[in-house]
Amino acid sequence: MVKNWIYRFSCLGLATLLLLALTGCFEQQEPTAVQPSPTLKESAAPVETKGTVSIEKLGERRIFVYLPPGYETSDDRYPVVYMNDGRNVFNTGTSSFNKEWLVDKKIDQLVNDGKMEKVIVIAVDASEGPDRGNEYIPFPNDSIPTDGTGAEKFTRFFLETVIPFADSTYRTIPDRDHRMIMGSSFGGVQAFWMGYHHPETFSMIGAMSASTWVANGQAYEEWAQETGKPDLKIWLDMGANEETAIDPLVDLLLSKGFTYGQDLFFQMDPIGVHDENSWSRRVHSPLIMFAGKAPGQAVKLEVSDYLAYSWTGEAYPRLNPVVTMDNGMEYSVSSEASYKVLNPEAGQVEPSGKVTLLKKENLRVEVTYQGLTQSYEIDNDRWAKKLNVTLN
Repeated sequence: MVKNWIYRFSCLGLATLLLLALTGCFEQQEPTAVQPSPTLKESAAPVETKGTVSIEKLGERRIFVYLPPGYETSDDRYPVVYMNDGRNVFNTGTSSFNKEWLVDKKIDQLVNDGKMEKVIVIAVDASEGPDRGNEYIPFPNDSIPTDGTGAEKFTRFFLETVIPFADSTYRTIPDRDHRMIMGSSFGGVQAFWMGYHHPETFSMIGAMSASTWVANGQAYEEWAQETGKPDLKIWLDMGANEETAIDPLVDLLLSKGFTYGQDLFFQMDPIGVHDENSWSRRVHSPLIMFAGKAPGQAVKLEVSDYLAYSWTGEAYPRLNPVVTMDNGMEYSVSSEASYKVLNPEAGQVEPSGKVTLLKKENLRVEVTYQGLTQSYEIDNDRWAKKLNVTLN
């Protein structure tokens, strides 16, 4: 289990940031008059353009701001993506682990490719060291440590200070339909918790590699007690190598009335680990969910498998068909695909993709989704060793 710890900047990191500022990577932007937001174009932009990133101070808190290309020459208003752990979002020189999400570059490319409309990004920096967990985790946990109250204080700061600052300083579209909150790890827990409790402020949530293990899974217990279905779209994901329980949260949201592929999306990244490089590789999907077209038809199907976990600790292999949709999103369709087992004496596959191993012989399966079919072999012996079970 990988746990995030935030270290103070080195002199070299500060020097790098200063050099970038002096060379114009971070540019101050002045607000101007306003007009309605542009709509998503049908074709890619004829000329590649790039947005700009600046660093603002909101009290003692740094705010990293991405403004879209053409912001300074237009009067348009823009949707806003709010992000946690702001120092890791745009630039390696400010990041905690010398890794970044590359969000500015990802958005520039998606806009130029016609896959999403222009947006503003407000990336709010986290506090240092253990204070990060204290303001991100809304449950008591001795190992962080936190009593759970810091997250509510951070949420109030976000709602009462950060968003009003953004709306008064930049040409945002200041309503819930044009706001998304996103985060990863502890920041993913906070993003989910804040967004789920404040659908009057946010319309979409992106929780990437959310640390659902905190407080011995209390996050799931708390969310299970929530009543009703908020008017939200939710993106969840996880890396297969993280081996963290996330599937039950997807099932829980489905039980509350969310519809998979419409207002709920999930991706299990077959090669994903708990770091910014993995989140960078996946972040295009929640960005498109927020500011792109809705998915229609699958254009590509890839199949892998991973070790899924229940909240009670049960581990089992699960098939992971991942589709690329016509709008550019990529997400798993384990419960939506159909499975045909070619050698049932070796094992079984449930409609959810859960695999039961019967023999050492590799289990051969045909996986189909929206007319796309892929053949896949499950390495029964590998999973048997992983699970410490004996097969004939």
